[in-house]
Amino acid sequence: MRKPFLQPQTASPQPQRQILTVSELNRKSKSLLESELGSIWLQGEISNFIKAASGHWYFTLKDRNAQIKSALFKFKNRSVNFAPKEGDQVVVKGKVSVYEARGDYQLIADYMELAGAGQLQQQLNALIEKLSNQGLFDEGNKQPLPYLPNRIGVITSPTGAAVHDVITVLQRRCPMVPVTIYPTQVQGSHASNHIIGSLKLAQQRNECDVLLVTRGGGSLEDLWCFNDESLAHAIADCSIPIVAAVGHEVDITITELAADLRAATPSAAAELLVPDQQALWQRVDGLSQQLNDNLLYKISALQNQLLLASAKLKDPKNAILTGSRQLDHFSRRLKTSYQQKLTQHQSQLDKLTKRITHSNPKEKLLRNQFTLSQLKDRLSSSMKIKVEQSHNQLAFAANKLDTLSPLSTLSRGYAIARDKESNQVISKVEQSKPNQLISLILSNGDITCRVTED
Repeated sequence: MRKPFLQPQTASPQPQRQILTVSELNRKSKSLLESELGSIWLQGEISNFIKAASGHWYFTLKDRNAQIKSALFKFKNRSVNFAPKEGDQVVVKGKVSVYEARGDYQLIADYMELAGAGQLQQQLNALIEKLSNQGLFDEGNKQPLPYLPNRIGVITSPTGAAVHDVITVLQRRCPMVPVTIYPTQVQGSHASNHIIGSLKLAQQRNECDVLLVTRGGGSLEDLWCFNDESLAHAIADCSIPIVAAVGHEVDITITELAADLRAATPSAAAELLVPDQQALWQRVDGLSQQLNDNLLYKISALQNQLLLASAKLKDPKNAILTGSRQLDHFSRRLKTSYQQKLTQHQSQLDKLTKRITHSNPKEKLLRNQFTLSQLKDRLSSSMKIKVEQSHNQLAFAANKLDTLSPLSTLSRGYAIARDKESNQVISKVEQSKPNQLISLILSNGDITCRVTED
């Protein structure tokens, strides 16, 4: 009978199950996410922002339909140039990972910027390159600042912290210089036009020798009005020297590049605008003293000319004047001689004082005590060395004597035989005889023996 084409299959064995622990699953998930995705860029809205006491930032990044827990640790968030807050749209770079202890899916960020900041930075760089090619930032076009301005104009917000810092520094350094505030907007879409208007107003009034354009720190968006092309041209064309201090030291704006001088902060700008009043007074005192010396020299020269002219006149007063001059001359010589003698005697007195001090028995006793102390230390050291050398020599001799001593030989099991009566050493058998009493000297004593046979 023909066998069927299809044969019945035997039941295959059940595959062996691989059972994972929760820790192993979370570990494998973490490794898979970190290796497969790597570093990614992510955009979203900040929610549940927490700044921990440790300095780490914890927040949720979300969009309309989803969210992910995120963290930006202390050693990374120091490079963020703005203060994140609820609702900020940001772009974050980092790695997706799993917090194994709770199985939380999270983003470990290492960089953060406001959404749109990257595009603004590109626009800023392009505008800087354009204006630089036009020669707007050339150092040859910069105007020098006056050393001591008659009046300073400050173009800024009248309610901001920057104007307070500037006025405080100016009042401390040089309160004699008056300050005029040109109130203007320093943030917003119309701020650049307001600043240009203040520049025009300052030039029309022509009351200030130097202008300061300034505001406090902020994000790139907050400072964007200072990156306006029209404002840059207005600053470059301004007839009054301009100092610009916008934001923090790390912030660079086109306004600062176009200005005649850039300062790191508003306070630093105020330091550059005026000299220190104390230094000015010192300079005035120096010039006053120099003027006084010049006047005295001129008066003295004129008096000498007058005396020479008077000497040529045939007048009885000439003899009196001549005697007076001679008296003055001898008085000066006497004063000079007296001063020299006094100096010589003072020098001799100083020498004698030193000699007396050097010969003072107390000082000599102290020096001798110091020398005696040094000699005692040297003698003590020498005696210690000598004793140690003698001890070493004694030890060497004792060791050598011990090596040659017969006691050393006896301690190894040998004995010395002596005749009991004559006390002669017996070194050969022929020296013994029957019934002879022999004393054997051992390492720890002696014993008496009798010879029984030859």
